[in-house]
Amino acid sequence: MGGFGGGPPPGGYEPPPGYGPPGMAPMPGPPKRGGISGAAIALIAVVAFVVLFGGCVACWALTRHRSREADEPAPQPVATTPAKPSRPHKERKEKNDDHWIRAERPYVQFHPPAGWSTEITPDKEWGVFKPPARDAVYAFTTFSRPGESTQRLSRAASVLGVTDIEWRQPRAGYIGRDRFSAHMADGSCNFHGPGGYIWYATVNAGTADQMLLIFAVAAGAPKARREEAEAAIESLQRRP
Repeated sequence: MGGFGGGPPPGGYEPPPGYGPPGMAPMPGPPKRGGISGAAIALIAVVAFVVLFGGCVACWALTRHRSREADEPAPQPVATTPAKPSRPHKERKEKNDDHWIRAERPYVQFHPPAGWSTEITPDKEWGVFKPPARDAVYAFTTFSRPGESTQRLSRAASVLGVTDIEWRQPRAGYIGRDRFSAHMADGSCNFHGPGGYIWYATVNAGTADQMLLIFAVAAGAPKARREEAEAAIESLQRRP
């Protein structure tokens, strides 16, 4: 059919030059196996950076803190007033503190009267001490059997060389440096003449073995004689 406005020629319109049918995109290939994606690699890199950088920052901060501590002056010690030392206790020291009479039973020791001589009786039962002037005498013995103190006391008169003893009432007390308990008594006697003084004590040293101490002083002896005997008695103590 002719004329204006007729239909398209048979076969339709051809596309203008340069225009062809739309192309088809190539099909994607199969996914790769066994590899690490780029995103994972990037994530690992970021974590590693944070760890390393953070560790360096921590090390720097710690080093800086220690450097500041080293630069700071050390605190000055607070001055304190030292306590005054206490005075040492002064023990009584005898003139013959290195000279001891030692007994085995009981295990005790004492000083002999200063300047007095020492004798042992032939039966080795008594130790006897006498001053050069012979105006006093001091003796000791030991025993362990009950009732033996009475027997030893009756024999003491002959050891001391005294007679006419008159004892006063016995009493309990303490003697020696270690304050041993003792029964003691004093009285009068005839020693180089009437009016002499005599004293004794049976000493309990804490064991079955006990000790008898006894001394006599003549009436005309100076006061120092009795004091010398009493100092020997007061030195009685346990052996170290």
